[in-house]
Amino acid sequence: MLVVPDSAPHRSPYRTPYRSGIAAGLGVVLFSGLILGLADVLHAGGGFGFAPALLGLWALIALPIALGAGLVLGAGNATWGDGWVRGGFRRLRDDGELDRKVAAILLSSAVLGGVLAAVVSKLSVGLVGEVQRKSVGGLLLGVVVVGLIPILALGALPLYRAFRQLTGVITRVDPVMRMFRMLGGSLVVALVVGAIALGAAAGLYVIFRKLDYQALNLGSLFAPALLPVIAIVIAVLAYGPLSGVRERIPSRGIVALGGALLAAVLPLVGLRAPSEATQTAVTERSYIGARMVGVLRKLIDRDHDGYSAFFGGPDCDDHDSDVHPGATEVPGNGKDDNCVGGDAKVEAATPNPSTPVTDAGVPAPPALSGGKNVLVIFVDTLRYDRLGVSGYQRDGKSLTPRIDAFAKQAIVFDKAFSQAPNTPRSVPSFLTSRYPSQVKVDKVFKAYPSVLDDNDTLFEAMKGGGFTTIGESSHFYFCDRKKYPDTCSDVVSWMNSNITQGSDEWDNTGAENIPGSNHDIAGPRIVTKSIAKLDVLAKSETKFAMLVHLFEPHSTYMEHKGFAITEKGSGSLAQKYDYEVAFEDQLIGQLLDALDKNGLAKTTTVVLMADHGEAFGVHKFAGEQMYFHGQTLYRELIHVPLMFRVPGAAPRLAHDVVQMIDLAPTITALFGVPAPASWVGRSLVPALANQPLEPKPAFAELLRAPDWDHEGKSMVTADGKRHVFFRISDSRWEIYDLDADPDEKTNLADSDPKAKELEDQLAGWIEGPLAAGASK
Repeated sequence: MLVVPDSAPHRSPYRTPYRSGIAAGLGVVLFSGLILGLADVLHAGGGFGFAPALLGLWALIALPIALGAGLVLGAGNATWGDGWVRGGFRRLRDDGELDRKVAAILLSSAVLGGVLAAVVSKLSVGLVGEVQRKSVGGLLLGVVVVGLIPILALGALPLYRAFRQLTGVITRVDPVMRMFRMLGGSLVVALVVGAIALGAAAGLYVIFRKLDYQALNLGSLFAPALLPVIAIVIAVLAYGPLSGVRERIPSRGIVALGGALLAAVLPLVGLRAPSEATQTAVTERSYIGARMVGVLRKLIDRDHDGYSAFFGGPDCDDHDSDVHPGATEVPGNGKDDNCVGGDAKVEAATPNPSTPVTDAGVPAPPALSGGKNVLVIFVDTLRYDRLGVSGYQRDGKSLTPRIDAFAKQAIVFDKAFSQAPNTPRSVPSFLTSRYPSQVKVDKVFKAYPSVLDDNDTLFEAMKGGGFTTIGESSHFYFCDRKKYPDTCSDVVSWMNSNITQGSDEWDNTGAENIPGSNHDIAGPRIVTKSIAKLDVLAKSETKFAMLVHLFEPHSTYMEHKGFAITEKGSGSLAQKYDYEVAFEDQLIGQLLDALDKNGLAKTTTVVLMADHGEAFGVHKFAGEQMYFHGQTLYRELIHVPLMFRVPGAAPRLAHDVVQMIDLAPTITALFGVPAPASWVGRSLVPALANQPLEPKPAFAELLRAPDWDHEGKSMVTADGKRHVFFRISDSRWEIYDLDADPDEKTNLADSDPKAKELEDQLAGWIEGPLAAGASK
């Protein structure tokens, strides 16, 4: 791997300095990669079966770096001779003038680079981040950067002279020089060490103080970064205290070359045809597996359809661009177009007659009347199992006494499930009574798709039924620049969800931009203006349908007076979330009190619901610990509250499995308003009237997005006992017993005797009703 000094009598004539440098770079870096690879194998469970695959991934990281290091060292050896790195440090130590010049160059470069980075990052927000046509913004940004370079170059010389004088002053200070001598006597070495330490400290500060660090997969960030660090340590030891050991290794160049060949072959062998156990270990438990496999799947997509078969990927035919999990199944064409369930026959979706009609074709009187008005209290990111009515307590008491009291007056569905795990997918779904992939949007693969006008929303239906439709919120997602431009001044210009369609009024005042919104305590001002609006409606006796959006349980969690945080680490996330829920409960109490005070409680149906839940590290997905939402379909993200307080209806706890797409059809049915034919949810009015409800499963979708390119479908069985999760992105089926295993820790896909039947049922929904109504 390494060569002996030129003066050694047994030195081979074929060991040129260039080859010596290449061997040194290969040997040191590949040995470092082997150390990290073996550590990752132990971290992932230590199984020999998946070790070749994991070591193959580390080889893909280490080999290019090793080759680069070898070429640099070889070129240096050829130019300046063996030992040029150590010689360079010795010269800096012995030649103070050169040391100061190099230090001044480094400091000048750091300042100029910092200025350029600051300008680019600032302009990126305005020219790229906040515009729709990002290609044009990127071009303008490039022009600006090119124009800045000569301007900065003009400042390089005077900046260098200033730092040259400063370094001269520094080296005349005795305490400083003593510190430098501890670092080898070189100002350059001290600057490099200091920059590394400062960079590490700044990175740790940002991670632990500015980010929700529990949600970061820190191992995947730190492990690859350790490769050059370990390589430097090994090089220092090998050419310092352990140089004698290094020189006793025979044929070091051949060993280094053999290591490089092994590193090149190992990925080809280890990453082929992995077993399910190997896939799980590599993508779920490894430090780097999920990220590396994800990158390689994007690169190894033979038919360029956006899906790959690499390492057990979801594409069942990577040579046919018409076959992939995102395709619509074509019946009878002899191939499995969507890679699930074989070549199935697609049947048309059966419409749900949400509003009963008489023989004359007119809407029949509802089995239960909703009164005069309807108020939907929509709480973002609220898990059902955090409510006192579910039995949850913290500090020996319920977090939600006001919601618990409301539940005693309402019909509570304890098995209500959202159709998506995040707001941009769930809200359009329940307001249009369609599954997320069926909602017509401007672009599916987008963080915040715009809902197209030809969808039929709840407010459009209610407005057609003679209701005044009103929205109350203070959040960037509800920004409507056409109707309410004054409420969007602080929101990025590309935000246009168009979710407010059908509203006569939508008060979104106070909405902040995305970063500010996540640290905003908007609930108090939303409740204040909502109560004021309700009082006006009560006095005018206006028939209304109103939605109030409350955001507090959404991360980043804010602390509130009277709720001291005592937990640390990931436990503090759950505690902060719980206290956000408790704070929200108080605000909901204020809304309910206002209805009692102005008399609307007697004539108004009140619905309490949520769009999705939240995760606290129970599960891993794509190798990352899941702490928040939008990334999986586990129960913690889709099991949400749904309660109806209907004037005159007897309160009860309903155990029917229901979906959030049933919300809109239920509201229209309560008031005898015709439901649009495009809706696929069903009316829950029979259950509200204490009548039998046909058992049906609940389905959910995880759709791909730029910041989380993963996909999945799930089904909660009609009896609420099993949850089937098809992780499309990694072709994996999971089945959970919700009674015995509510946290979904034990996958029964290989042991449940009804596993195939359950999987076929979900596949039938995907290829049948879902595909038949899919958005084009």
